[in-house]
Amino acid sequence: MVRRLEGIGAAVESERVGEAFFAVDGLRGIYGGDSAGVTAAARKAVGGRARIGLGATRLAAYLDARELRPPVPVAILRGRLEGGAGAASARTSPGDLIVALERLGVKTLDTLAGISTDQMADRFGPLGLRALRLARGEEEPLRPRQPHEDLVEQIALPEGTAGRQLDRAVELLVDRLLAAPQRKGRTLLGLRLGALLAAGGSWSVEQGLGRPSASPRVLRLVLAPRLATLPGPATALRLRALGLGPPAADQLELAVGGEEPRRRRLGEAVREVRSTQGAEALLKVLPVDPASRVPERWAALTPFPEL
Repeated sequence: MVRRLEGIGAAVESERVGEAFFAVDGLRGIYGGDSAGVTAAARKAVGGRARIGLGATRLAAYLDARELRPPVPVAILRGRLEGGAGAASARTSPGDLIVALERLGVKTLDTLAGISTDQMADRFGPLGLRALRLARGEEEPLRPRQPHEDLVEQIALPEGTAGRQLDRAVELLVDRLLAAPQRKGRTLLGLRLGALLAAGGSWSVEQGLGRPSASPRVLRLVLAPRLATLPGPATALRLRALGLGPPAADQLELAVGGEEPRRRRLGEAVREVRSTQGAEALLKVLPVDPASRVPERWAALTPFPEL
Protein backbone atom coordinates (compact mmCIF):
# COMPACT_ATOMS: atom_id res chain seq x y z
CA MET A 1 0.00 0.00 0.00
CA VAL A 2 2.91 2.34 0.65
CA ARG A 3 4.11 1.80 -2.91
CA ARG A 4 0.59 2.42 -4.22
CA LEU A 5 0.44 5.72 -2.33
CA GLU A 6 3.84 6.69 -3.70
CA GLY A 7 2.39 5.92 -7.12
CA ILE A 8 0.02 8.90 -6.80
CA GLY A 9 2.96 11.16 -5.90
CA ALA A 10 2.76 10.97 -2.08
CA ALA A 11 5.93 11.15 0.04
CA VAL A 12 5.05 8.49 2.61
CA GLU A 13 6.22 7.99 6.19
CA SER A 14 5.59 4.49 7.55
CA GLU A 15 7.23 3.74 10.89
CA ARG A 16 4.60 1.40 12.38
CA VAL A 17 3.15 -1.76 10.92
CA GLY A 18 -0.16 -1.01 9.24
CA GLU A 19 0.19 2.80 9.29
CA ALA A 20 1.28 5.35 6.72
CA PHE A 21 1.20 9.16 6.72
CA PHE A 22 1.77 11.70 3.96
CA ALA A 23 1.26 15.42 3.45
CA VAL A 24 -1.49 16.53 1.06
CA ASP A 25 -0.27 20.09 0.43
CA GLY A 26 1.82 19.32 -2.64
CA LEU A 27 -0.82 17.02 -4.14
CA ARG A 28 -3.87 19.28 -4.11
CA GLY A 29 -2.94 20.91 -7.41
CA ILE A 30 -2.86 17.51 -9.10
CA TYR A 31 -6.16 16.20 -7.75
CA GLY A 32 -8.75 18.92 -8.12
CA GLY A 33 -7.23 21.63 -5.92
CA ASP A 34 -8.50 20.39 -2.54
CA SER A 35 -7.83 17.70 0.06
CA ALA A 36 -10.95 15.75 -0.91
CA GLY A 37 -9.45 15.05 -4.32
CA VAL A 38 -6.24 13.79 -2.74
CA THR A 39 -8.03 11.45 -0.32
CA ALA A 40 -10.18 10.14 -3.19
CA ALA A 41 -7.02 9.36 -5.20
CA ALA A 42 -5.48 7.64 -2.16
CA ARG A 43 -8.62 5.61 -1.57
CA LYS A 44 -8.64 4.52 -5.22
CA ALA A 45 -4.95 3.58 -5.01
CA VAL A 46 -5.24 1.34 -1.93
CA GLY A 47 -8.75 0.05 -2.56
CA GLY A 48 -11.05 -0.84 0.30
CA ARG A 49 -8.34 -2.36 2.47
CA ALA A 50 -7.43 0.75 4.43
CA ARG A 51 -9.04 3.47 6.53
CA ILE A 52 -8.10 6.97 5.42
CA GLY A 53 -8.25 10.02 7.66
CA LEU A 54 -7.33 13.69 7.32
CA GLY A 55 -5.84 15.90 10.02
CA ALA A 56 -3.29 18.58 10.81
CA THR A 57 -1.06 16.05 12.63
CA ARG A 58 -0.43 12.30 12.60
CA LEU A 59 -2.60 11.83 15.68
CA ALA A 60 -5.44 13.91 14.23
CA ALA A 61 -5.37 11.92 10.98
CA TYR A 62 -5.24 8.65 12.95
CA LEU A 63 -8.29 9.66 15.01
CA ASP A 64 -10.17 10.72 11.88
CA ALA A 65 -9.40 7.40 10.18
CA ARG A 66 -10.84 5.58 13.21
CA GLU A 67 -13.81 7.99 13.30
CA LEU A 68 -13.07 8.98 16.90
CA ARG A 69 -14.56 12.29 18.00
CA PRO A 70 -14.08 14.34 21.21
CA PRO A 71 -13.90 13.58 23.98
CA VAL A 72 -11.10 11.18 22.99
CA PRO A 73 -9.86 8.92 25.84
CA VAL A 74 -6.26 9.43 26.86
CA ALA A 75 -5.74 5.67 26.47
CA ILE A 76 -5.51 6.23 22.70
CA LEU A 77 -1.96 7.50 23.29
CA ARG A 78 -0.70 4.11 24.46
CA GLY A 79 0.01 2.89 20.94
CA ARG A 80 1.25 6.29 19.77
CA LEU A 81 3.92 6.44 22.51
CA GLU A 82 5.30 2.92 22.19
CA GLY A 83 8.60 2.92 20.36
CA GLY A 84 8.63 6.70 20.00
CA ALA A 85 11.26 9.23 20.99
CA GLY A 86 11.94 9.14 24.73
CA ALA A 87 10.26 5.77 25.30
CA ALA A 88 13.48 3.81 25.85
CA SER A 89 14.87 6.20 28.49
CA ALA A 90 11.54 7.10 30.12
CA ARG A 91 10.95 6.75 33.84
CA THR A 92 7.79 4.77 33.14
CA SER A 93 6.26 2.77 30.30
CA PRO A 94 3.46 4.11 28.06
CA GLY A 95 1.02 1.72 29.73
CA ASP A 96 2.01 2.86 33.23
CA LEU A 97 1.76 6.50 32.11
CA ILE A 98 -1.82 6.01 30.90
CA VAL A 99 -2.83 4.25 34.14
CA ALA A 100 -1.27 7.02 36.26
CA LEU A 101 -3.00 9.76 34.27
CA GLU A 102 -6.39 8.08 34.58
CA ARG A 103 -5.92 7.68 38.35
CA LEU A 104 -5.22 11.43 38.51
CA GLY A 105 -8.50 12.10 36.70
CA VAL A 106 -6.86 12.89 33.35
CA LYS A 107 -9.05 10.71 31.16
CA THR A 108 -9.30 12.67 27.90
CA LEU A 109 -6.88 14.34 25.51
CA ASP A 110 -8.48 17.74 26.13
CA THR A 111 -7.82 17.43 29.88
CA LEU A 112 -4.25 16.31 29.26
CA ALA A 113 -3.59 19.27 26.95
CA GLY A 114 -4.48 21.65 29.79
CA ILE A 115 -1.78 20.36 32.16
CA SER A 116 1.29 22.58 32.46
CA THR A 117 4.57 21.54 30.89
CA ASP A 118 6.41 21.79 34.21
CA GLN A 119 3.98 19.46 35.95
CA MET A 120 4.31 16.80 33.25
CA ALA A 121 8.09 17.06 33.17
CA ASP A 122 8.43 16.77 36.97
CA ARG A 123 6.09 13.80 37.28
CA PHE A 124 6.59 11.80 34.09
CA GLY A 125 9.77 13.02 32.39
CA PRO A 126 10.39 12.88 28.59
CA LEU A 127 7.59 10.38 27.92
CA GLY A 128 5.07 12.58 29.71
CA LEU A 129 6.22 15.61 27.72
CA ARG A 130 5.80 13.69 24.47
CA ALA A 131 2.28 12.69 25.47
CA LEU A 132 1.55 16.34 26.27
CA ARG A 133 2.81 17.49 22.87
CA LEU A 134 0.65 14.90 21.11
CA ALA A 135 -2.42 16.03 23.02
CA ARG A 136 -1.70 19.66 22.07
CA GLY A 137 -1.19 18.84 18.40
CA GLU A 138 2.54 19.53 18.48
CA GLU A 139 4.37 17.00 16.33
CA GLU A 140 7.64 16.92 14.43
CA PRO A 141 7.56 17.10 10.61
CA LEU A 142 6.98 13.94 8.60
CA ARG A 143 10.00 11.83 7.70
CA PRO A 144 9.09 10.28 4.33
CA ARG A 145 10.89 7.14 3.32
CA GLN A 146 13.04 7.02 0.21
CA PRO A 147 11.31 4.90 -2.46
CA HIS A 148 13.30 1.87 -3.54
CA GLU A 149 13.00 2.70 -7.23
CA ASP A 150 16.22 4.39 -8.34
CA LEU A 151 15.70 5.96 -11.76
CA VAL A 152 19.08 7.11 -13.06
CA GLU A 153 20.81 7.14 -16.44
CA GLN A 154 24.39 8.05 -17.30
CA ILE A 155 26.39 8.39 -20.51
CA ALA A 156 30.08 8.92 -21.17
CA LEU A 157 31.04 11.98 -23.21
CA PRO A 158 33.76 12.31 -25.85
CA GLU A 159 36.58 14.68 -24.97
CA GLY A 160 35.73 18.30 -25.69
CA THR A 161 31.95 17.84 -25.79
CA ALA A 162 30.17 21.20 -25.66
CA GLY A 163 27.30 23.27 -27.04
CA ARG A 164 24.84 21.42 -29.23
CA GLN A 165 26.43 18.06 -28.41
CA LEU A 166 25.58 18.55 -24.72
CA ASP A 167 21.98 19.29 -25.69
CA ARG A 168 21.91 16.02 -27.61
CA ALA A 169 23.38 14.20 -24.65
CA VAL A 170 20.62 15.52 -22.39
CA GLU A 171 18.01 14.52 -24.98
CA LEU A 172 19.46 11.01 -24.99
CA LEU A 173 19.37 10.84 -21.18
CA VAL A 174 15.76 12.02 -21.06
CA ASP A 175 14.69 9.38 -23.60
CA ARG A 176 16.45 6.62 -21.68
CA LEU A 177 15.04 7.74 -18.33
CA LEU A 178 11.47 7.77 -19.64
CA ALA A 179 11.94 4.35 -21.25
CA ALA A 180 13.18 2.73 -18.01
CA PRO A 181 10.88 -0.21 -17.07
CA GLN A 182 10.81 0.73 -13.35
CA ARG A 183 9.07 4.03 -14.21
CA LYS A 184 5.92 2.00 -14.96
CA GLY A 185 4.32 4.83 -16.89
CA ARG A 186 4.45 7.30 -14.00
CA THR A 187 5.30 10.97 -14.27
CA LEU A 188 8.39 12.61 -12.78
CA LEU A 189 8.31 15.16 -9.95
CA GLY A 190 11.85 16.48 -10.22
CA LEU A 191 15.26 15.85 -11.78
CA ARG A 192 18.91 16.04 -10.80
CA LEU A 193 21.38 16.68 -13.62
CA GLY A 194 24.97 15.87 -12.75
CA ALA A 195 28.35 15.63 -14.44
CA LEU A 196 31.81 14.21 -13.87
CA LEU A 197 34.25 17.00 -14.70
CA ALA A 198 37.32 16.42 -16.86
CA ALA A 199 39.45 18.42 -14.41
CA GLY A 200 38.28 16.25 -11.50
CA GLY A 201 35.34 16.45 -9.16
CA SER A 202 31.66 16.57 -9.98
CA TRP A 203 28.79 18.97 -10.49
CA SER A 204 25.04 18.63 -10.03
CA VAL A 205 21.91 20.76 -10.02
CA GLU A 206 18.31 19.94 -9.09
CA GLN A 207 15.36 21.00 -11.21
CA GLY A 208 11.76 20.97 -10.03
CA LEU A 209 9.02 20.57 -12.62
CA GLY A 210 6.21 22.63 -11.09
CA ARG A 211 3.75 19.87 -11.98
CA PRO A 212 4.32 16.15 -12.66
CA SER A 213 5.34 15.45 -16.24
CA ALA A 214 6.47 12.63 -18.51
CA SER A 215 6.78 14.80 -21.61
CA PRO A 216 10.25 14.56 -23.23
CA ARG A 217 9.83 18.06 -24.63
CA VAL A 218 9.03 19.57 -21.22
CA LEU A 219 11.95 17.79 -19.53
CA ARG A 220 14.40 18.92 -22.21
CA LEU A 221 13.19 22.51 -22.00
CA VAL A 222 13.69 22.77 -18.23
CA LEU A 223 17.12 21.08 -18.34
CA ALA A 224 18.62 22.96 -21.29
CA PRO A 225 19.29 26.24 -19.38
CA ARG A 226 21.01 24.28 -16.62
CA LEU A 227 23.77 23.22 -19.00
CA ALA A 228 24.93 26.85 -19.13
CA THR A 229 26.00 26.59 -15.48
CA LEU A 230 28.30 23.62 -16.11
CA PRO A 231 31.67 24.85 -14.76
CA GLY A 232 33.90 23.08 -17.29
CA PRO A 233 34.32 20.18 -19.72
CA ALA A 234 32.69 16.96 -18.55
CA THR A 235 33.50 13.32 -19.13
CA ALA A 236 30.02 12.03 -18.26
CA LEU A 237 26.46 13.26 -17.71
CA ARG A 238 23.98 11.71 -15.30
CA LEU A 239 20.23 12.27 -14.96
CA ARG A 240 18.28 11.08 -11.90
CA ALA A 241 14.55 11.22 -11.14
CA LEU A 242 13.91 12.77 -7.71
CA GLY A 243 10.42 11.37 -7.35
CA LEU A 244 7.65 9.59 -9.21
CA GLY A 245 4.16 11.02 -9.56
CA PRO A 246 0.84 9.69 -10.83
CA PRO A 247 0.65 7.83 -14.16
CA ALA A 248 1.10 9.94 -17.28
CA ALA A 249 -2.39 8.97 -18.42
CA ASP A 250 -3.85 10.94 -15.50
CA GLN A 251 -2.33 14.23 -16.72
CA LEU A 252 -4.67 16.45 -18.71
CA GLU A 253 -3.33 18.21 -21.79
CA LEU A 254 -4.89 20.57 -24.32
CA ALA A 255 -5.06 19.28 -27.88
CA VAL A 256 -5.44 21.09 -31.20
CA GLY A 257 -6.94 19.50 -34.28
CA GLY A 258 -7.25 16.01 -32.86
CA GLU A 259 -3.50 15.44 -32.69
CA GLU A 260 -3.46 14.46 -29.00
CA PRO A 261 -5.62 11.29 -29.30
CA ARG A 262 -3.30 10.01 -32.03
CA ARG A 263 -0.25 10.69 -29.86
CA ARG A 264 -1.89 8.90 -26.94
CA ARG A 265 -2.61 5.84 -29.08
CA LEU A 266 0.97 5.86 -30.31
CA GLY A 267 2.24 6.12 -26.73
CA GLU A 268 0.08 3.19 -25.65
CA ALA A 269 1.42 1.13 -28.55
CA VAL A 270 5.03 1.96 -27.61
CA ARG A 271 4.43 0.95 -23.98
CA GLU A 272 2.77 -2.29 -25.03
CA VAL A 273 5.69 -3.26 -27.27
CA ARG A 274 8.22 -2.43 -24.54
CA SER A 275 6.30 -4.41 -21.93
CA THR A 276 6.57 -7.56 -24.06
CA GLN A 277 9.85 -7.05 -25.94
CA GLY A 278 11.97 -5.01 -23.50
CA ALA A 279 13.14 -1.41 -23.10
CA GLU A 280 15.32 -1.53 -26.24
CA ALA A 281 12.55 -2.83 -28.52
CA LEU A 282 11.83 0.54 -30.16
CA LEU A 283 14.64 2.97 -30.92
CA LYS A 284 15.15 6.09 -33.02
CA VAL A 285 18.26 7.66 -34.55
CA LEU A 286 19.42 10.79 -32.72
CA PRO A 287 21.92 12.98 -34.66
CA VAL A 288 24.77 13.88 -32.32
CA ASP A 289 27.74 15.30 -34.22
CA PRO A 290 27.30 14.93 -38.01
CA ALA A 291 30.45 16.98 -38.69
CA SER A 292 32.72 14.70 -36.68
CA ARG A 293 35.51 12.80 -38.44
CA VAL A 294 34.64 9.78 -36.29
CA PRO A 295 31.60 7.98 -37.75
CA GLU A 296 30.60 6.60 -34.35
CA ARG A 297 29.92 10.18 -33.21
CA TRP A 298 27.54 11.05 -36.05
CA ALA A 299 24.46 9.58 -34.42
CA ALA A 300 23.24 7.46 -31.51
CA LEU A 301 20.30 5.16 -30.91
CA THR A 302 17.86 6.40 -28.28
CA PRO A 303 14.54 4.96 -27.01
CA PHE A 304 11.54 6.04 -29.06
CA PRO A 305 9.40 8.47 -26.98
CA GLU A 306 6.06 7.29 -25.61
CA LEU A 307 4.29 10.63 -26.09
